[in-house]
Amino acid sequence: MKLFLLKLPILLSFIVAACGTQDSTGLLSPDSKVAYEENMDIPVTEQAPPPAEFTEQKIIREGEIYFECRDILETDAFLKAEVKSAKGFISNESENSYGERTEKRLTIRIPSDQLDPLLEKIQSHAVRIENSNIRSEDVTEQFIDVEARLKTKKELEIRYTELLKQAKNVQEILGLERELANVRGEIESMQGRLNYLSNRVSLSTLNVSFFVEKDREFGFLVKASDSLKNGWTNLQCFFIFVLNLWPFVLIFGGLLVWLLKRKKTPPPPLK
Repeated sequence: MKLFLLKLPILLSFIVAACGTQDSTGLLSPDSKVAYEENMDIPVTEQAPPPAEFTEQKIIREGEIYFECRDILETDAFLKAEVKSAKGFISNESENSYGERTEKRLTIRIPSDQLDPLLEKIQSHAVRIENSNIRSEDVTEQFIDVEARLKTKKELEIRYTELLKQAKNVQEILGLERELANVRGEIESMQGRLNYLSNRVSLSTLNVSFFVEKDREFGFLVKASDSLKNGWTNLQCFFIFVLNLWPFVLIFGGLLVWLLKRKKTPPPPLK
């Protein structure tokens, strides 16, 4: 019993030491554990990557609007002032007249967030809306796909460049340069496609057509003058038509003269 009492303090010391060793590794706080692993030359446990951010939607918006206005020049100046204030621009414009109607067309490129305000201003300015059509196309998937393939091609370009530095003969150099040229061509094509999509997303296209109709008046003097001209023209056409029939006039005229002479000649006396 005395022997057991003498050994009891030693056993307690071993138990305390074992617990202290376990706390130093398994029960450390996360920060202390990282510091411990660094001191012990153990690779630090990688932290979980932050969740991916929500991908912004890429929407292409375009359309057309056709309306009647009060004055062509006034409406043209109004639209160009609104486009300029919205930091857009006119990419094409044309004008034509037919009958009593004068019409003008503008192709407007405007920041996408300014398209709806511009449409509201046009609707309030117009006398009557003939037609309006706005379309939206989601190209987010195309955008992500092109960006991913572009990133892969750029990484491949870097690898080919590194291999080209290590090439030992002309054959390897020519082969790597050929592959590098192909990759760079694909990169330029994808970058062009990406730029095209970005431009269409950032700037909406709106085809604006507006027209004005003049008041229709009877115009007696003008119509009378036109009637005299048309009558004289029709008379000339009739005279030309008759001249084209001169062979038939000669044949039927000669036949008519012969019949008349035969009718006037008395029959011979009967014996």
